[in-house]
Amino acid sequence: MRKFSIIFFLYLTFFPVFSEIITSEKFSYSIDFPEGYEITDMETDETTVIFKNKYLAAHALIRVWPDSKFKSADEALKDTLKRLNATADYSEAVWRRQKCSIASFESPLLFPDGAAKGWGACIPLPQKKGYLSLLSYAPSKNYDDLAQVLISPVDSVLIDAGSFREPGLITSAFYPRNSPKTIELTIDGQKISTKIDSADKEASQFVIDREFAVFSFYAANNLPEMYDAWVRFYRLLARDSMERVKKVSFDIYTALRESCEKKDSANPDAALAQSLLFWSQDFNYKRKSSTYDKADIESIPAILEGGSSDCDGRSLLLMCILKNCSVDSCMFISAQYSHALLGVFFPDKQGQTIKVDDGANGKEYLVGETTAKKLTLGMMPADMADRKGWLPVELP
Repeated sequence: MRKFSIIFFLYLTFFPVFSEIITSEKFSYSIDFPEGYEITDMETDETTVIFKNKYLAAHALIRVWPDSKFKSADEALKDTLKRLNATADYSEAVWRRQKCSIASFESPLLFPDGAAKGWGACIPLPQKKGYLSLLSYAPSKNYDDLAQVLISPVDSVLIDAGSFREPGLITSAFYPRNSPKTIELTIDGQKISTKIDSADKEASQFVIDREFAVFSFYAANNLPEMYDAWVRFYRLLARDSMERVKKVSFDIYTALRESCEKKDSANPDAALAQSLLFWSQDFNYKRKSSTYDKADIESIPAILEGGSSDCDGRSLLLMCILKNCSVDSCMFISAQYSHALLGVFFPDKQGQTIKVDDGANGKEYLVGETTAKKLTLGMMPADMADRKGWLPVELP
């Protein structure tokens, strides 16, 4: 099917900033694949696409079924796996207000020389464009080593703009919302009572541990995509955290809005960002882990509950809060400096910036140092000023 690749890429394209996010314009879905997945086969109508990771024995199969063919996602996934003579354990979950189906499965038909084992999901697509079935699998003999890698693509499916800022299907199914939990914050001298879910901390840690295991493969083998995999790690943590801190963000915004307008009537959002920056600088500083087999970042819910934190956790937290407040923000990470910074887009403010280059739409983001106290927006350590040493982490 190689001759159809030009037609295919009119619809299935790689975003330049988000290196391995593919999107089908025809069927309105995207998948934030781990690095290294390549197309090995496909149908000209895009209903079937097969991928293989060039570094790992990890494969993926996409099958889009017509909306009229099945009555539910569960029926569609069961039919897909039945065609592969698979044995499976099924469960259903509501995600993006749709009933979806999930399965762990094993099939003798996906490889000619042995059984395949993996994870599958089926999700109704918007505007009745069909049922998206995604299978992520490896030879059964390799499954235990690749389980985290195989779950990651299934949890990285995106079907609309909102799903770029919500926990994935697998995480939502494994860690359903439980009950609200009150937390107390003090920002800029104001006490703010707000809520997170009691399941948020454990769910966020699940994503951190899984995605760090995925990233670690690229880092341990010093692969060319290592830095892209590092950016993806933080991008998925941001995606998972956005909705978890949505109420927190709203309550902070409501509590601080009046005082921020008094501080900077021309740009109260800048005053908000500065208040949050000073708040983060007073957190208890502690690295989560000093070993290479564990992620050195605390989860966002754990930080909000008063846990200790490092530069990347703080930058990620402020990025998510500000984005929920409609402030254009990102974070920057650096292997050269072993550090992370907040980035906020305030073109009318002076200070040190790092450019995020998106062709003609490149932006200069004002930096925010979250660990050194009393540093205002636009200030950064002089020994970290080489802009080439910083990588942006953004959400679409």
